[in-house]
Amino acid sequence: MDITNSDGEPIIEHGGTCITHFLVGKESLRRETSGGYLEFVSEFQLKEGAALEPHSHDSDEFYYMLEGEAVITIGGEEGHIKAGDLVRTPPNTIHSIRTVGDGTFRALAFATSYMPADRAGYTAYPPGGEPHFVHSGDE
Repeated sequence: MDITNSDGEPIIEHGGTCITHFLVGKESLRRETSGGYLEFVSEFQLKEGAALEPHSHDSDEFYYMLEGEAVITIGGEEGHIKAGDLVRTPPNTIHSIRTVGDGTFRALAFATSYMPADRAGYTAYPPGGEPHFVHSGDE
């Protein structure tokens, strides 16, 4: 699991007018995201003590933590993320995120998708249930 943050050395750009902290380097995902489209950009939060159902989709999905902390599971690997961290979920990888203790968090989510228009959605993996596909807009 690759968790990055802006603690590294910044890059000075645009004639010295812009201080940039790259969480994902320019052009670093070109090959992996070729042929994709911007699926969404959203801000979200989970209720105290909540967990997002494990799911997967044909998208590169990123969570950037704005406030609080969470535990994220990607492909069976668990990691602790906090405000300022960015984490990437590769396409078709089962993932979930949950709050820590009684806390909550706010995060920015965005994705580059490779799904055809007639197959937009995700596969849910409910604990103790059967995996099933959920079309976008069917919730």
